[in-house]
Amino acid sequence: MPLSWRLMMRLRVLGLSRLRRALLSRLDSRYITKSDHRRDLKDALWEVQMLRREVVALRNEVDRLRRTGGAPVKATPEPRVTADPKAAEAYRLATETAEAVDTLLQNEMRIWQAIDDLSARMGAPTRAR
Repeated sequence: MPLSWRLMMRLRVLGLSRLRRALLSRLDSRYITKSDHRRDLKDALWEVQMLRREVVALRNEVDRLRRTGGAPVKATPEPRVTADPKAAEAYRLATETAEAVDTLLQNEMRIWQAIDDLSARMGAPTRAR
């Protein structure tokens, strides 16, 4: 083969490689690479596994709290006797609402105590990003 023909083939290959590089750089800017995609999938799987462990731990904690018993029973105050039935109804509703809010706040406190206890037991793992 003559030297000029080899030179022509080399220029052709160089032209194709430049075109290929330009095309790949354009595609790379629009699409994620396989290794980045794999890493993202591994991170997502790790997050799902951590959340699964947390849900299991929270379920166990809820079961433990249920086994320990409900809210303590309080003595009901003597109802006030009033001549007005609307005032008596308002007093009854206010008393029931106060008891319900008190129970709600106690349950919320138990939930936060359970979360703090779990965080202390699990060592509060850090998440990779």
